[in-house]
Amino acid sequence: MNDDASVPTLPLSRLDETSSTPLYRQIEDDLRRLIQTDVLPPGAALPPELELSRAYGVGRQTVRLALLRLAADDLIARYAGRGTFVKDHADRLEFYLDRSFTRQMAEMGIQPHSRVLEVSTGSIGDTSPQPLRDHTGAPYLRLVRLRLGNDEPVGIQSTTLLVARCPGIETFDFNHLSLYDVLATRYRLPIAEIHHTISATTADDLQAALLQMAAGAPLLVVHTTARLENSEVIEHTTSYYRADKYEYRTRHTYSPCV
Repeated sequence: MNDDASVPTLPLSRLDETSSTPLYRQIEDDLRRLIQTDVLPPGAALPPELELSRAYGVGRQTVRLALLRLAADDLIARYAGRGTFVKDHADRLEFYLDRSFTRQMAEMGIQPHSRVLEVSTGSIGDTSPQPLRDHTGAPYLRLVRLRLGNDEPVGIQSTTLLVARCPGIETFDFNHLSLYDVLATRYRLPIAEIHHTISATTADDLQAALLQMAAGAPLLVVHTTARLENSEVIEHTTSYYRADKYEYRTRHTYSPCV
């Protein structure tokens, strides 16, 4: 890796102590500007905390808080004994939440693949995903898959599918087939709506082993509920994605008031 950047070579902004914006936020915004404009390009090393604190005229804790916020936004990576470096985002995949995993992989020129970890059946009950509990007693298929792109693990998905309208679906090989494609083409049950929520967690030992990452590394947790054209719920999935491989985006079409 590169040597630390030198403070005198960086166009740092002067802090405004009269501003209502906290000093750590001013430092965060200033360093963010340098990163986003490639003054500090991917792979570049930031100056040490002590040098930054002297340059900005603040304590090290103030600088440290700014750096922690940049790290939380995945703009920099901090390595004990080595320093702080700007992260390269070239290999991060942008995921839109209104599309299936298989479709998005194909659109990005990446070969999608799955490894089925579990297939089981049962009936909806009190421990089933909340969006499906109105169908208490209904039969379901539980499908747990490791999702891969170009043979690299990127996520784990646990799906609970109501099977009353798609009998026999458990016989399909979901190591190679898309669940949504099977529903649409074999059962004439195209997905019309996907409702989602996003949260965060850290990888446990099993998740870390499957995703080839360190235990305790950050994961994005995405809960999706799929509905058919008549708004009927058909499945719920909880996905755990590597936060170092995915950026999630949403899109909204704005209709001005008339």
